[in-house]
Amino acid sequence: MGLFDPISSALSGVDVSQTWMNAISDNIANMNDVTSTSQGAYQARYVVATSVPTQSVATGPGAAATQAIGSGTAVVGIALGSPQGVAVYDPTNPLADKQGMVRAANVDLGQQMTSMLLAERGYQANLAVISQAEGAYQAALGLKA
Repeated sequence: MGLFDPISSALSGVDVSQTWMNAISDNIANMNDVTSTSQGAYQARYVVATSVPTQSVATGPGAAATQAIGSGTAVVGIALGSPQGVAVYDPTNPLADKQGMVRAANVDLGQQMTSMLLAERGYQANLAVISQAEGAYQAALGLKA
């Protein structure tokens, strides 16, 4: 384990949390969008993340433990929800079909708010790790031989 591995790992967590919050904000901003029934609805965004394995090839008694720690997380893609959406009766909408139906995004505000809280907590936790590591490095630099 390198000297700056905790900061690097926490920074990768900050990046994933930020991408997650961006996807959630897109979903919330577009949850009331409607289209005609002949078009697809807004597709919700879902972040797909994975752990990043340790890059170094360690040997010795602690090698297995070092490789099990990993090097953080990374966004591997953005999954899109179904374009099917939800059919909503709104005969006053100019996009409504002959039956008065429009296609709305299938985004649940409660689920999005819960996900936002989780992303925010992940962001805060990773920033706390960076802050603690910085404090430890500052203390180590202040030691006298």
